[in-house]
Amino acid sequence: MIGLGFASRVLLSPLGKALAAVLAVSVIAGGIYLYGHQRGAASVLQRLQSDRITILKDGRKIDEEALGADDTGLCALLGGCELPDGGDH
Repeated sequence: MIGLGFASRVLLSPLGKALAAVLAVSVIAGGIYLYGHQRGAASVLQRLQSDRITILKDGRKIDEEALGADDTGLCALLGGCELPDGGDH
């Protein structure tokens, strides 16, 4: 079994200090990455939520226009179309 003296010698050696520094930097960098990732995800979710509200409001407006439109108005809302009889109403 490895004694406590061996572990302390390894940790206090230049290689042990270098490994500890690499580990510390890795933990700090990982924490910063996770923090940034969570903030970015929250930002995207917030933007999507506000865009969804805008889309729902616009959709309601479009539905009201479509329900109140006559044939020509409905065709205009759909981007233009020809009537089946070829007429122009």
